[in-house]
Amino acid sequence: MRKLPPLSALRAFEAAARHRHFGRAAEELCVTHSAISHQVRALEEALKTTLFEKQGRQVQLTDAGLRLLHSVEQALDMMAEACSDAAHPGMRGSLKISAPAELAHRFFPRVIGEFAQRYPGLTVHLLVHDSESTEVNPAADITILYAMSDADWTRYWVAPFRAIEFFPVCHPGLVEGADSLQCPADLARFCLLHDDSDGKTWATWLGIHAAALSAPSRNLHFAHSGIAIEAALQKVGVCLADVLTAGEELKTGRLIRPFAMTVPSPGNYYLVAERRKRKEPRLSAFMQFAGLTPFLCEFNSPITEN
Repeated sequence: MRKLPPLSALRAFEAAARHRHFGRAAEELCVTHSAISHQVRALEEALKTTLFEKQGRQVQLTDAGLRLLHSVEQALDMMAEACSDAAHPGMRGSLKISAPAELAHRFFPRVIGEFAQRYPGLTVHLLVHDSESTEVNPAADITILYAMSDADWTRYWVAPFRAIEFFPVCHPGLVEGADSLQCPADLARFCLLHDDSDGKTWATWLGIHAAALSAPSRNLHFAHSGIAIEAALQKVGVCLADVLTAGEELKTGRLIRPFAMTVPSPGNYYLVAERRKRKEPRLSAFMQFAGLTPFLCEFNSPITEN
């Protein structure tokens, strides 16, 4: 039989010691200040030692408290990890995702931190490959690739993303005040931000929705759309984006769509992985958590076997 004080007392002690404040510990654990004081006092009585010393409104740990805190933190971390393993079997080790630069820059960083916190047994690696590459990254568990059509991925499990469309986005400040951006014709006065070297994507959008527009006098070209979006956030100009690369900025209002008109992407994103990994819990858990499944075609039904 293990001789242990109540777990509730150890949790109260750990929270109070970490915050150096009983009130903040009470807020974290959703109990009263007096409940924390009672639990700490009961723990001190059980251990027959003093764990805290008052210094004004804050508390400081004694030497015994410092020693105990280190061990209790390790024990709670181990218990949390064990519970996570029990609830989510197979969620240990590492998960490596390789994405084109624009998605690695704009989309994935928003979710990896929260995913790692949810599954502490997993170490997540975000790898970056060239936006034009159609080669599966052998170092990755999941590779996201952009291609004009299905490439030669015969040996892999392939899930196409739903078709994406491009639309103009800009900083809200560009549609306010005099000489603001109000209609497609106004684009002639603004800098167009490109994610390609030849301006083909913007040329396609302008050809369909603003054919009479004279060529904009100012153009900036970037290596990928992630950098173009960053320039748009800095009010440099207007860029073309999609729901994957600019979704979060549109939700928060940091970017807006000045016009509703879109053009279809000439290519599509594909999720590619080794077939043997298709049913691994860590892969499906990440895609669910990252919100990728709404973007994937028939993720839960048989995947393209090529």
